[in-house]
Amino acid sequence: MSRQQQLTQLAAQVLGAARAQDWQAVQLADRALARELPQLAALGPWSGAELEALERLGTAHAMARGLCREASEALEQQIAQWREGRDGWLAYALQDSASPLEARP
Repeated sequence: MSRQQQLTQLAAQVLGAARAQDWQAVQLADRALARELPQLAALGPWSGAELEALERLGTAHAMARGLCREASEALEQQIAQWREGRDGWLAYALQDSASPLEARP
């Protein structure tokens, strides 16, 4: 596989995983990128097409980081909402557990 194809494949992996919100796959793709990019660079000067593929990889990685950041912020908001409602849920649960059980037929 050519360097250009490898760069294109890495870009597709990291961005596809982020779009699917498969965070384990994002982590694996990011590790593959960190491992393979220096190896690819060591093969010599980049051609014009390879530089374009490298730029697309950088763009895909930046987009994946943005998607990760958005998902993290959404999760933080959800946790904050849960924390805000926690006291009410606890009071409701305590009240419900303190009420006598209704007779069953």
